[in-house]
Amino acid sequence: MSQKEFSYDATLYAELGNFMKEKYLDYPFTHGTLQEVDFLGDEIPKGARVLDVGCGVGRHSLELARRGYKTVGVDITPAFVEIANGAAKAEGLESEFYIQDARKLNFANEFDAAICLCEGAFGLAGDEQGHRDILKGVYRALKPRGIFILTAISGLISIRNADPKMYDPYTLTSTDVGTVQSPNGETREFTTHTTAFTYRELKWLLQDADFTDIAAYGCVAGNFSKKPLTFDDIEIMMIAKKGD
Repeated sequence: MSQKEFSYDATLYAELGNFMKEKYLDYPFTHGTLQEVDFLGDEIPKGARVLDVGCGVGRHSLELARRGYKTVGVDITPAFVEIANGAAKAEGLESEFYIQDARKLNFANEFDAAICLCEGAFGLAGDEQGHRDILKGVYRALKPRGIFILTAISGLISIRNADPKMYDPYTLTSTDVGTVQSPNGETREFTTHTTAFTYRELKWLLQDADFTDIAAYGCVAGNFSKKPLTFDDIEIMMIAKKGD
């Protein structure tokens, strides 16, 4: 008998985001935007049109737009998209945001680059097919030779830190129950799920989606760099390109 893959309804993140709204930015991993965009600026051609998949409240897209990039962000959470569009309008930035499930991207050959960072979508897609659908959608959205920068939780560290009662060893998916706060001080308990990956798994997934020139690095929020992957890195960064 084969093991049934653990899966969950990934649309739960829309409900979570709609509750916390801008309080999302209280999480420490969101505080390194400037350094992260410094790194992105070294990898993505100046003035490029960039797709931000699972953009949250738009922190990367907005900062890229401040630096002359043309950005489009998509997220499953209506409240996040509203916040991001409001910020873009207030600053007069060339940045647009849309409500869209990352597993159902509807762009084709439109972008010079794409980013999917900090578990905004990848790692939260519900099951293996959901993650494959994200990568295939990003591939379609890119122009030939377009660059894709992805970060994902590293399975190397997630296994070491796992609570056996809350962790599925077949899919490297952790389940967490926590209390979050809304902007007006209300609190609510949510159950979330995050899938981790190994480098080899990410390489195979990207290759299966037809990406080429694949490279991998150890990743730390707020300190992006091309450092070798180690056992202690929380995330893995993958950089790949669409073929000609």
